[in-house]
Amino acid sequence: MIFKKIIKSHGQTLIETIVATGIVTLALVAILSLALSTLSMGGQSTEWVQAISLGREAIEKAYAIRASNWFNEARKWPFGLTDGAKIVNYNDSSFTTASGSDISTCNNCKLCLDSTNKIYLHADDNGDCAPGLTLTEFRRLITVATGDDLGDVCPDTGDGCEKKVSTTIQWIERGRTHHIVLEIRLTDWR
Repeated sequence: MIFKKIIKSHGQTLIETIVATGIVTLALVAILSLALSTLSMGGQSTEWVQAISLGREAIEKAYAIRASNWFNEARKWPFGLTDGAKIVNYNDSSFTTASGSDISTCNNCKLCLDSTNKIYLHADDNGDCAPGLTLTEFRRLITVATGDDLGDVCPDTGDGCEKKVSTTIQWIERGRTHHIVLEIRLTDWR
């Protein structure tokens, strides 16, 4: 009788050990999966932050173009904000016409990185980077259009009194295309 109790006791311990090992294994797999997805998302968030910064840079350039022309009494609305597809570099004082209105096929919408100075510049009309610059996965296209948020308040100047400026940033990561669009409305407030 004592012998049978010992055998039963060992049998229950073996089953308990197998179940406990299974639970620990599942927990480790879950923890490793979470760690890998966190690392993956960390890389993605870096690209999202960079894309938003590139978009904000273009929006700030639109503000600067309007403001610099606004102070010049000889300039009239739309203060350098003509409709169409545009590009702009950090050191430009005006927009340049983009080589296409579709960001996926626009050659000069491609962005090149100057690693030394940590700045992005647009590629040339063929989509090539200047010497010393590296082609990146980012593209940036600015679209300027006559806005309509103010409705009939605007006088009929042919160009309205509002401009809608939107910038689209596109990049490809792991075979998936991502887009971010930022938009502002600028008015003739002089």
